Amino acid sequence: MNIKYFGLCIIAFMAFSLSMSAAVNLSSARESIDNGDYDVAISKLNELASKEPRNSTIPQLLGDCYLALNKDSEAITQYKKAVKNGNNDARLGLIEIAIREYRIDDADELIDNYRKGLKKGRKTAPDQSGNVTAQLERTRNMLNRVEKIVVFDSINVPADDFFSYYRLSPESGSINPVSVLPDKFNAADQTVVYEPESGTEMMWAAQGNNRDLSIMSSVALYGDEWDAPTPIGNHLGENGDANYPFLMPDGITLYYANNGDNSLGGYDIFISRRDSNGFLQPQNLGMPYNSPYNDYMLAIDETTGVGWWASDRNRIDNMVTIYMFIPADMRVNVDVDAPDLTDRARLTSIKSTWEPGRDYNSLKESIESIGRSVHSLHTQCYFPLPDGRVITRIEQLKNSDARIALRNTIDLKNSIENDRQRLEQLRLQYAKGNKEVSSEILELERRAQGDDDSLKRAANEVIGNEMPLN
Repeated sequence: MNIKYFGLCIIAFMAFSLSMSAAVNLSSARESIDNGDYDVAISKLNELASKEPRNSTIPQLLGDCYLALNKDSEAITQYKKAVKNGNNDARLGLIEIAIREYRIDDADELIDNYRKGLKKGRKTAPDQSGNVTAQLERTRNMLNRVEKIVVFDSINVPADDFFSYYRLSPESGSINPVSVLPDKFNAADQTVVYEPESGTEMMWAAQGNNRDLSIMSSVALYGDEWDAPTPIGNHLGENGDANYPFLMPDGITLYYANNGDNSLGGYDIFISRRDSNGFLQPQNLGMPYNSPYNDYMLAIDETTGVGWWASDRNRIDNMVTIYMFIPADMRVNVDVDAPDLTDRARLTSIKSTWEPGRDYNSLKESIESIGRSVHSLHTQCYFPLPDGRVITRIEQLKNSDARIALRNTIDLKNSIENDRQRLEQLRLQYAKGNKEVSSEILELERRAQGDDDSLKRAANEVIGNEMPLN
């Protein structure tokens, strides 16, 4: 064999092997991205980049990873490197970041450059800018109608139980964890259960037939029973998830979140109103309530005159920001030519929304005195009457003897619950070898046998006093 030819074959084989090795590593990095393991993917891609500095796909994927991790500056660096190496698709990431930062003119220019880049090859590549273009138009339109509101305070709280930091008056209802739902009811992993003051209805989100989340409703029946859940309107999700409902005391105005066709990105807050045919077509509340991130769970307390909503726009790991604002009777928008329009839209500084010379400390003190909006109706005072009334506070009973009987019923229920918890603890101790607790276990078990009858008698005493037979 010709030695020169043999050498060329060896070189070609080595180049092919290196190419195959790179492809395998790139595939592994893509798999990590698909699994959400962005840090792992970044490590793999950086190792690969040192071997293939001219490969434009590598910095594009690195940009995607940094974008997912909310590290925008690092993402921009990688996307620009990819574009320099001839990767036109990396401009889509730069467009998304420009929209996130409300840099509308920059986004327009990037879209023009992206479309010009599609025509540089032998054949025109497919235009994949549809999603970012639609998002840009929604952002542009919303920047033309940024509501002028006063955000007088904000707090960063754990995302898992953010709703417990809302401080609502009883008249506004309560926002609760899914644990208050009957065991047989399905619910989304991330949702809340809203109840009006009457305790006669519950609203929350659950997966529908199309796998998107729908807002469900159930009404209270006699006793502790609830009617079968029904969706209040599949159109509310707008081809996405509908979640985090809050119904105003008028029973008509619904605030909720969806991440469907008309969202800026993630969840946006929407409003819908109910008529005789159900809930009407929803409307996006716009800015500053909504952003390219997740914004949800808007609640307005008419008693205190305070509104609340949550957002992860500040991108703090495992935390959300709760904003407290003063709702206006009539919407007034920021002047589109105002120099601080973008800052007002993004809520760069809540102090910039304050009225000059206005002191909001008294407003803060008024909501601090309420306490957190935690569910208490079922565990402390939830008592349906045969006439359809649901008693959530003792003073709602008209008869003084009925009020005394209800207080005794609540005390009895709490005592029974304490006994049951104590019994569980003692049984665990007994199972671990502590035989000295056996007598107390037997006594608690004996008392528990009559618990249901005792509660029924106590409840009947309340009903008998409040609704005596003629």
